[in-house]
Amino acid sequence: MGLDYLRTDTDRTQNVSLGRIAVRETLGCLTNLALGARYGQGVNKLSLPYWMLRAHIGAARTPLDSEHQRVMTLETPRGPAHVCVRENQSDLLILWQVFLQRFYELDCMYACAPVDRLDTVIDLGGNTGLSAAYLAARYRPSTLVVAEPIPENLAVLRRNAALSDTPWTIVPNALAGERGRLAFAVSGMWCNCTSVDAVADLRRSRPYRLENTMERPSITVDAITMDDLLEQNGIEHVDLLKVDTEGGEADTFARPQPWMAKVDRIVVEIHDKYIDGAVVRRTLAEAGFRQIPARRAEPDSPNPLELYARA
Repeated sequence: MGLDYLRTDTDRTQNVSLGRIAVRETLGCLTNLALGARYGQGVNKLSLPYWMLRAHIGAARTPLDSEHQRVMTLETPRGPAHVCVRENQSDLLILWQVFLQRFYELDCMYACAPVDRLDTVIDLGGNTGLSAAYLAARYRPSTLVVAEPIPENLAVLRRNAALSDTPWTIVPNALAGERGRLAFAVSGMWCNCTSVDAVADLRRSRPYRLENTMERPSITVDAITMDDLLEQNGIEHVDLLKVDTEGGEADTFARPQPWMAKVDRIVVEIHDKYIDGAVVRRTLAEAGFRQIPARRAEPDSPNPLELYARA
């Protein structure tokens, strides 16, 4: 391990020096310590900066790969959220994205009107439920459905559901274009588990990626369709569909589908490095969605998510 593990794919493409990376990561670490103190509540004003520091050190040296869980309380604009986090690189990364960088604070991230409440929210690729916990505390949905197929993530997801003031429906399945079984490449970077061979193969070809130091045996899980999910939960209208499925969005949005007419907004990470993102964007446009511009674009913003709203 070492500073080389902090080099992103973009850094390597642009041949960014390790010196510049060290400066960037040091400044980022200091910023994250301050954000942790700002958004942590109670004792977490101290513990959250500590764990952000541990995550930075882990990315550069020995990655955190523990299943030990701890409960933290963090601030959202609508009140506190109580969340369960494992002491590992994956959970701490998502915690940083969701609660410190506030990826799902829609009207702050995107040039859209203020969003106060979302009545029905579906989270595809729920992981351990940190995104769902933020969405629940911030937007107070009456219906929140979270789909996650990886058993290790599901165990923490269920605990996060129990900590929330909002009732969650947990769907222990992958989402696919048709019902069946899907094989997942799994690692201790639990947020990067994928059923897409092209994604897994390309990541394995890059030995500097953290998941290659924490590889786990692959697993096979049950997959359902979006129509199945909506029908099983009696949902006719979706205010927000969140999709972060590590390349699986290529299957979900391969072509326009009737269920898409039931959705008002979609926030999605399109993994252009691994899939043909143009197909996903074309499908969304043909289904009647328009992209909402980000208030800050990459590289100035660390947020890779794109927001689409019904035109």
